Amino acid sequence: MVPRVTFSFQIKRFLRESEGWIEQKWLEMSYKISQRPTLEHTPAYYKAKAKKMIRERLVHFNLHYQFDYNRVFFRNQKTRWGSCSSKRNLNFNWRLVLAPLDILDYVVVHELCHLEQMNHSKAFWNLVAEQAPDYKKRRKWLKENQHLLSMG
Repeated sequence: MVPRVTFSFQIKRFLRESEGWIEQKWLEMSYKISQRPTLEHTPAYYKAKAKKMIRERLVHFNLHYQFDYNRVFFRNQKTRWGSCSSKRNLNFNWRLVLAPLDILDYVVVHELCHLEQMNHSKAFWNLVAEQAPDYKKRRKWLKENQHLLSMG
């Protein structure tokens, strides 16, 4: 967005001066888009698969934690992979099914641990590390590769 009192020569100068940066960002975005996997099924297929997988992984990891939670919801968000509400409901992005299993597991463990610690304190991360000791590596993968988990 351009401020109301901006002259066209100022806009043109800004674009000229920023040309290298704009081109670099355009190339980065084009590369990321080209790296997306070709999906063989409909979004409905992946949503159903995600619901089944995430529920199974919740049961698996909660054998360790033994936390009580209420409902589990599945959403389609651009950058949020999971959340835990104050009502102890767990929310997951169904696109996690497109991630490697260890990444999906990290998000499941992360949200389960919020049932005990509704923050990102040292105590929270210690809980996460009980089931995902390499959580930093997994978190980094998710940040750097979230573009791979998109349907287009």
